[in-house]
Amino acid sequence: MDSLKLIVASLFANVAGLLFPIKDDMYGLVLLFTLNFIVGMLADLGNHRSWSFKKAFCFFRDAAIYFVMVAAIYLLGHLKGEERAAVHCVSFMMYVAYYFYGTNIVRNARLLTRENSTLFSILNFLYYILSLKVVERCDYLKDYIELYETGEKSNVV
Repeated sequence: MDSLKLIVASLFANVAGLLFPIKDDMYGLVLLFTLNFIVGMLADLGNHRSWSFKKAFCFFRDAAIYFVMVAAIYLLGHLKGEERAAVHCVSFMMYVAYYFYGTNIVRNARLLTRENSTLFSILNFLYYILSLKVVERCDYLKDYIELYETGEKSNVV
C-alpha cells in the first residue's frame, strides 16, 4: 500500500511540475469555479429553491473536465515542443471560461440583491453588457448563440 501511495504522489508531483507554467491559470480556474459555486448556491438558497446535490455533482464534474482539458492541451503542446502555442491556447480557454462563468456569476449575484438597490442596478448593467454587447462584438460568439437559441443545437455540437 505504501508503494501505491509513493507512485501516486510521484505522478502527481511530476504532472504538477509539468503544469508549472500555467499554474496561475489553474489558480484562476479554481477561484472562478469556487466563486461560481458559492454565488450559485447562495442564489438558490436565497430564492427559496431547494439545494440539489445532483446539480452540485454536475458542477464539480464539469469543472474537473475543464481542468483536465486545459491541462491536457498544455501537456500535449509541451510534449510536441510548442509550449508557447500551448500557453496561448490555454490563455484563450481561460478567457472563454471567464466570459461564460463570469456572466453566470453576475446573473446569480443579481438574484441575491433587492431589485431597487444600487448594487442590483450595477449588476444588471454588467449582465446587460456581458450578455448582449459583448456578443455583438464577437462574430463567432454571436453566430454560436443565435444557432443555439434557434434550436439548431445539432449544428453547434
